[in-house]
Amino acid sequence: MPASPRRRKPLSKTTAGDYSPQEAIITMADHGYRMTGPRRAIIASALQRERPFTAEQIVADAAGVAGESGRSTVYRTLEILASLGVLSRILDGSGRPVYVAGAPVHRHHLVCAGCGTAVPFNACPVADLADTLARENNFEVHGHLLEIFGTCGDCRGTAR
Repeated sequence: MPASPRRRKPLSKTTAGDYSPQEAIITMADHGYRMTGPRRAIIASALQRERPFTAEQIVADAAGVAGESGRSTVYRTLEILASLGVLSRILDGSGRPVYVAGAPVHRHHLVCAGCGTAVPFNACPVADLADTLARENNFEVHGHLLEIFGTCGDCRGTAR
């Protein structure tokens, strides 16, 4: 990771999963990150997934590829992609961090405890509460996360 990457806004996207691997590579490069073969492979693997995934799943994918990526490279690259808005880092039903491909906008998720599907939504019921708490407690809020856990219709249907 460079000592001081340029801080520019990520590409403007409107829906989850809009980043192509090439756009993600350009975004990283524009922020001063070197684009190595392993990073390119990590980006391709992450952006092809339609469901939330763990870093360990990407590590397993990378193990079978020539010029494989080390575990630390996978974790660092995923965190960089999340910081740039290419991926979102959320918690799954068990509290583990997972990533989802998504646009760089303020999003929350409904997370299915059965299959792991994460459904993004933009409405933010927490913003007013966060503002009030910050004001009442002399606190500067830098952000927040909201994941709502439950069971999707497909999983409920198969359980019957």
